[in-house]
Amino acid sequence: MGPAGISPREIGMNPILLVGLAILAPVASGVATMLLPRRAIGLRVWLAAMGTTVSFAAILLSTRWFGIADVQDPLALPQVLAWLPSLQLNVAFLTDGLGVFFALLISGIGTLIVLYTRAYFGPDPDTLYRFYPTLGFFTTSMLGIVLADYLLLTLLFWELTSISSFLLIGWNYHDRKSVRLATQAFITTGLGGLALFGGILLFGNATAAMGLGPQINGTPVGLWRWSELLGGISFDEAASHGQVTASLLLMLLGAATKSAQFPWHYWLPGAMAAPTPVSAFLHSATMVKAGVFLTARMFPIFQSTSVWPWWVIGFGAITMLLGAMIALNKHDLKQIFAYTTVSHLGLLMCVYGLGHFVYNGHPNIDWDISQIANHAFYKAPLFLIAGGIAHVSGTRLLPDLFGFVRQHRTMTVVMLLAGYALAGGPGTVSFAAKELFLYAVFHAAQLHPVLWIVAVMAILTAACNVAIFIRLFTTLLGLRFGLKGTTSQNSTRTYNANDHERGWWWPSMLWLPGLALLVPQYVGGLVPGVWEDFFTHVESNKQNYFLHFPMVWKLHLEIPLLLSVLAIGGGVWLGLSRHFRGVVMDVCDQIYPTLQDLIIVGGARTFVVFQTGHLRSYMFSIVTAFMIAFFGCVFIEPDMIDVLIAAFTAPPTFWPGTLIGLIICGTALALPLTDDRALRILLLGACGFSVVGMYLIYQAPDLALTQLMFEIISVILFLLVLRLLPTVDTKPRPNRWSRTLVSASMGIAVGWMTLVAASAPTNPTLGTFFARHTYEGSVLTNDRGAGGHNMVNTILVDFRGFDTLGEITVLALAALGVWSMIPALKQNVYRPKRSQKEPTA
Repeated sequence: MGPAGISPREIGMNPILLVGLAILAPVASGVATMLLPRRAIGLRVWLAAMGTTVSFAAILLSTRWFGIADVQDPLALPQVLAWLPSLQLNVAFLTDGLGVFFALLISGIGTLIVLYTRAYFGPDPDTLYRFYPTLGFFTTSMLGIVLADYLLLTLLFWELTSISSFLLIGWNYHDRKSVRLATQAFITTGLGGLALFGGILLFGNATAAMGLGPQINGTPVGLWRWSELLGGISFDEAASHGQVTASLLLMLLGAATKSAQFPWHYWLPGAMAAPTPVSAFLHSATMVKAGVFLTARMFPIFQSTSVWPWWVIGFGAITMLLGAMIALNKHDLKQIFAYTTVSHLGLLMCVYGLGHFVYNGHPNIDWDISQIANHAFYKAPLFLIAGGIAHVSGTRLLPDLFGFVRQHRTMTVVMLLAGYALAGGPGTVSFAAKELFLYAVFHAAQLHPVLWIVAVMAILTAACNVAIFIRLFTTLLGLRFGLKGTTSQNSTRTYNANDHERGWWWPSMLWLPGLALLVPQYVGGLVPGVWEDFFTHVESNKQNYFLHFPMVWKLHLEIPLLLSVLAIGGGVWLGLSRHFRGVVMDVCDQIYPTLQDLIIVGGARTFVVFQTGHLRSYMFSIVTAFMIAFFGCVFIEPDMIDVLIAAFTAPPTFWPGTLIGLIICGTALALPLTDDRALRILLLGACGFSVVGMYLIYQAPDLALTQLMFEIISVILFLLVLRLLPTVDTKPRPNRWSRTLVSASMGIAVGWMTLVAASAPTNPTLGTFFARHTYEGSVLTNDRGAGGHNMVNTILVDFRGFDTLGEITVLALAALGVWSMIPALKQNVYRPKRSQKEPTA
């Protein structure tokens, strides 16, 4: 309710306007900062922070005034602002629990990132002038993804995140490596976006064919809105539809590339070339979770399909374990946290894959949104403090940070608190989230024992996370088992934040935002009621095994808890041991460079092979491709063979036409077999004049006259030009019979295709179609005929009008090309003669 108990709807307030304000506020404030003087640094920072703050407040007001959207009510669809109705692309926002949670997460962390950015870059007017508009552009794009109701609107904002993240990852555009890694991320996620686009189109068309979705003029148009998909429509029958399955796989491919699933995870660690504010915001809290968000959106729709659990669990589990193992063997703090992000994204995918199974009458998924929040509330602080440590010490290499506590105690404490949450230690929300995942694996393994493999992978992953925390703890505190560097800290030191900052406020912004994000992590772990009060309203699954969030004192001594204890013990041993302390490279890092080289080098070699400059080679390639396509159609449609058999087994009804047809085929086949030019001209003329006879027999005198005139002129011209040609090369031609075989195959294919078009058992046949539309059209279909009395003329003028237009266009372009290649014209046009008064060189 609004002020004084008045409902906003009663005073005509539109929820679209309020949610639209939340989405557009960050980019609007970012653009507004560009209008300020470059030296107005303080005003620029607070104006940029105002955009994300307004977004946060607008989302809260929207849920307070209009409530969280009930997706199970098909009548409570969000309001629509018409934009492109014919393309199923309008403006509508879905503020359900999932969308509201992500919007609050993005805008809330975005405000802290704005303040952290000022501390990280310092009072640099040029950097902040460029950074804040780009950051606002990205924030708006992410808010659009999580709040859009139309699938195509989601895709639009999805692509905007790829563009804005490219600008942020390649922030240091003078560094070729940064630009290359930004391009790598853009192309990888962009290709996933194309897969998502194809999946959306395929799904919309498939649901329209199945009669689902709203109707226009009595015809179903398909399902193109999340609110329609989540509104209780049964997909049990549609799940087995081939196009629905294909659309599911394409959309999951888009989600996998965005959320860095194996083997497409390489782009995320590479994106660590971006400044730390970008890494903390894009690659731990927001952008990389776009794929997880999409999977969560699709879960209620596709979770009953047979391909859902094995595809999602398989790739998620591999990503989970691989990311943790590589992170354990890295020394750069940002690389360590990047690979642990990859690992946790794989875990989140597994959560939705395991939710497919039903255990004791309940879906095997609990507090899924809490899992996502838990990751953001410890991973963003890890990145923020990593940037702060590099800002103070000049290095991010863990061995070089041995004993860093003596240099900055506060940052060390915040880093270790976040690392403890990474390890899933008791007393944190992360511990409860880890138990929820282990319970889901345990329940699924009881139904399918093969999933015990996932349980083992989960234990190894948790042990690696614990080992990473142990190494952070021992190294930063300068203890015995910590990593020790071989170089001096001062040798890699770049600059100190206090060199250009005065006072305590902005230097504290290097660690204070991280500490603020850790508060929900520990408050939720120690006082679970606070966590439950918020997340019970936004959780997508209301049928939980646990009535309350499963803290340590609420768990029973069961197998999942024992697995967790085993992981902690193994992680402590691994962290203190001397094993796995080197630096290893991710084999998947070579995927993009290899593909890039394959495209560039392979493309160049392919160009050399096919672009020979010989017309014969081009014609051979075209004919071969045509025959492969045609005979592939024959393989798919065996009925085409019956048409050919019927044509050859039927007795000839008109012997003159048959004899002339044999002459045409014989002369055409004889052409490649002779090298004598005069004989070739005679054979070509015989073939052409035979075609004239064919036209006369089948009563096409106009075509016969045209063909006759052309044949007479062409034979005379060929004979006149023959004496101007050089001597014939008498060397044997080894490819004579192969050319004959290709020519014969091409003739058979074209003739076969003509037989199918003319006599195939279709309704109507091609001849019937032309006959019906030549004269009066069809009364049944309300088609108007061409009004012609000669079918051939009607085909040429009416049915082939666009073809003729295309031919004219091609000829015009060819004429322009020839004109540009004539040496005399090139000399006259592009090299004008000098005036006699102009001095020579």
